[in-house]
Amino acid sequence: RILLVSALFPLTHAKHSQADYAKWLKRYLGTVTTDIYFFAPPSLESAVVAARISGAHLTLNTTFASAFSVPPLHGLEATYQQMYKKDRERFRHSPELYAVWNAKPYLTGEAIRNMRLMYPDREYDYVFWNDAGSFREEHGFRTWPDPDRVVEVWQEGSRRSGTKVEDLMFFAAYNMPAYRMKYWKEHMGPIDVDFSEGSFFGGSPATMSWWAQTFYAYHDYYLSLSYFVGKDQSIFNSILLLYPERFITTYYRDVSFLDRGRYGTCGWGWWYYQLWFGTKEDRQYMRNLWLSGLSKGWVLWR
Repeated sequence: RILLVSALFPLTHAKHSQADYAKWLKRYLGTVTTDIYFFAPPSLESAVVAARISGAHLTLNTTFASAFSVPPLHGLEATYQQMYKKDRERFRHSPELYAVWNAKPYLTGEAIRNMRLMYPDREYDYVFWNDAGSFREEHGFRTWPDPDRVVEVWQEGSRRSGTKVEDLMFFAAYNMPAYRMKYWKEHMGPIDVDFSEGSFFGGSPATMSWWAQTFYAYHDYYLSLSYFVGKDQSIFNSILLLYPERFITTYYRDVSFLDRGRYGTCGWGWWYYQLWFGTKEDRQYMRNLWLSGLSKGWVLWR
């Protein structure tokens, strides 16, 4: 049994428009039938409920008005505002966005705790964080991630690593760390490169509890050393290098070059994990969809 955890908090300065998020939310909640635990402020309650496909389970939590309301980040507004000056991408980021990113581990753990209290007889084997805006194009993923595929991946990961299945955690990898990262040490701070992807990650409930504790331990440690901790992925990268035996991944660039991209048979790079965790039928549906788009493109050139 699988639980997806997501959240949507409006930002004063967002990277994308409200219309974009509304469209992406519908493609996610309106298509994927897996159980979902969703965090949103009261102002978005009706929009989230309306987007959910009929008959599919949705637990909506409106406790937090903003990401700065979650316990690990409460009271850090001024600190994050000061840290903003260190962001090399501050032209498109904001302290609010840092909080949304850094709230993910806590929210995932909070969903697990609340579901156990609400449904004591419903135990989940795997829990995944999934960004609410991650399904950006038309898709056919319904029972996603495919439970059989998840079991297969974790069993193979355990076989290769020697780590117990229940101790493994998944992250998608977009790039590999530079060779110089071989010499990186814990005290050198977060690794600010596009290595891990923060849009989707997960494991057993016990592993997600470990993940939240570890993430905030390093978040607070690096913050105390005046490092920039606004990007969750940078902290993710550091933890991946510190505890490599606990992680399994898929690497988009292992895919044949001709199979990449919008009109390849494996989809766009950042979202490759969506296809990778799809059912056999859903993967074929997506390949047919992408190939039909390619044929339409050729028509324009005739």
